[in-house]
Amino acid sequence: MKIAIVTPYLPYPPDTGGKIRSFYLLRGLVRSHTVDLFTVYYGDHSPQAGELRDLCVGIYPIQLRKNSAKGVARLARLLNPVPSVVDHFSTPASLAEVQQHLRAGDYELLVIDEVCMAPYARGFSGPKLVMRHKVDHLHYRDIAAAQPLGLRKMIQRFDAYKLRRYERRAMAEFQVAVCCSEDDRAIIHTLNPEVPVTVVGNGVDVSRFVPMEESAGPPTLLYVGTMHYYPNIDAIHYFFQEIHPHLIKLVPNAQVVIVGHDPPAEILAWQRLPGVEITGSVADVRPYLAKSTAVVVPLRLGGGTRLKILESMAAGRPVVSTSVGAEGLGVCHGEHLLLADDPVQFARQAAELLRDGDLRRRLIAAARPFVVARYSWQALGEQYEAVCRQVGAKGTL
Repeated sequence: MKIAIVTPYLPYPPDTGGKIRSFYLLRGLVRSHTVDLFTVYYGDHSPQAGELRDLCVGIYPIQLRKNSAKGVARLARLLNPVPSVVDHFSTPASLAEVQQHLRAGDYELLVIDEVCMAPYARGFSGPKLVMRHKVDHLHYRDIAAAQPLGLRKMIQRFDAYKLRRYERRAMAEFQVAVCCSEDDRAIIHTLNPEVPVTVVGNGVDVSRFVPMEESAGPPTLLYVGTMHYYPNIDAIHYFFQEIHPHLIKLVPNAQVVIVGHDPPAEILAWQRLPGVEITGSVADVRPYLAKSTAVVVPLRLGGGTRLKILESMAAGRPVVSTSVGAEGLGVCHGEHLLLADDPVQFARQAAELLRDGDLRRRLIAAARPFVVARYSWQALGEQYEAVCRQVGAKGTL
């Protein structure tokens, strides 16, 4: 089958949650099908495709250009009936270019990766599938709720409202949707009951993330995430403002390492605390997992499922997370990881992991087999390929 995929960013290198999911599911498709990949970018330099060159028949990066003053852009965002995340990833020129390729390409299936790219599906007459990495309007609603009172909060709340209406309309373009969790599936189905929704979970490369021996260094907590992504910014502030003071009373020599792309100044400022390291971008997270004692996931916002938890459990690192951080994974508190939503309790659970080697080993012994059995990208890629093959052949599930 000949498949076209349209993404909001090039899924390479696979170094953020969305890129990892898109990359590994793409690998599942190309074992049996030919794939052309269309993506968009800002700036003067086209993204480097790397390993994708060996996976896709064609890769088509399309440059986006938008020029407006900052104040004018904010007003335009408020007045524009199109949600900002949708408007951000398309221009009339980019839409025309992709749609021209789709008309000429004789594709048997179109995959739209993220609902914000739905405008690119218009006019394609064959079967269309949309990948939902999260329930977008809930994600942006939660971000708006976390903002202080002011114009920015008002704009973001209105944008979340526009996005909910947009999602309902845009889903009518597609025969099938694929999402990450049963929780997301239920919400998407409620909004668009006429569109079948199936779950293909997030996963982990279990051949790359393998159990590691514990480090002999100081007790160290690790947080991994794209640091310009607002839910991660909120999580770091929450951790240092409300959890860390209690943790240090319990484990005075505890170290904290924050790993992730593009930390803003407000995140870098936490390095003023003793024992805190913020690395910024790294080529490989595994050396940091190797030096850590446990992983923390103090997320309060988000959707989808958390790759950082799966990777940590596969690598033999115990995890303490909020319920939001672990939602959709089917994990059990006390068996696969520890869960805590109160900051004092979160600190106690983290301290317990740092001090109790038997607890760490017990969690690790249960977590790794759980991940291998349910979240291997090999198995998930085969599941995704089967969904795409059926939609391409029958136009539905």
